[in-house]
Amino acid sequence: MLADLTSSIHTWLAAELAPGTEIGSDPPALLSGIQRRPRRAGILNMFLFAVTEDLDGLPAAPIRVRDGKGRVTGSTAPGRSYHLSYLVTAWAADTAEELDLLGAVITAHAEQDCLAGENLQGSLRVLDSALPVRLGWAPVTGNADLWGALGLPMRTALVLTVTAPALPRRLRQAAPPVRSLELEVTDTTPRPGVVGSADRPGTARRSWERTTITEH
Repeated sequence: MLADLTSSIHTWLAAELAPGTEIGSDPPALLSGIQRRPRRAGILNMFLFAVTEDLDGLPAAPIRVRDGKGRVTGSTAPGRSYHLSYLVTAWAADTAEELDLLGAVITAHAEQDCLAGENLQGSLRVLDSALPVRLGWAPVTGNADLWGALGLPMRTALVLTVTAPALPRRLRQAAPPVRSLELEVTDTTPRPGVVGSADRPGTARRSWERTTITEH
């Protein structure tokens, strides 16, 4: 799911960036030591730094799976969604070109604030709804501390967060259907004219014949 989502974001942005721009997903520390990139051959890097579960509307029960006849054949775990936050940085020939790359991301988001259709890759292609994309927001705080954790001085960057589901893969098979049911009934009704006969020791009771009900 993480690789498919990152690939989906790359596909979305590739059409919005200048030709020759590379899109990466490396930790920024790996890029901080590189020389300035050739002009019009910059890198837009998207580092996944936080994954937070979306607790709004969390399903409480498993989802039943039915066959063509409407019978339950199994169940899957309820779907869960997660906020995936990326630190977006640009590495180019100079600061102006880096700002152009980040500005292209802002423009792309202003025109389309979701991932859908041909942008979705891998397992996400089966989704029938778009994935919301937010800029400048993340469910976690402390972006300044993030740079300290990375061991890098702060630089111009964007925070991009996509909310996406983790699709269950395991189908739990349902128990086999009931084929037969056995009932045994005993008549404990007192006999007419005999008071309390059902409670007397040694009183004969009539046992009904055992019956088997078979479901077809």
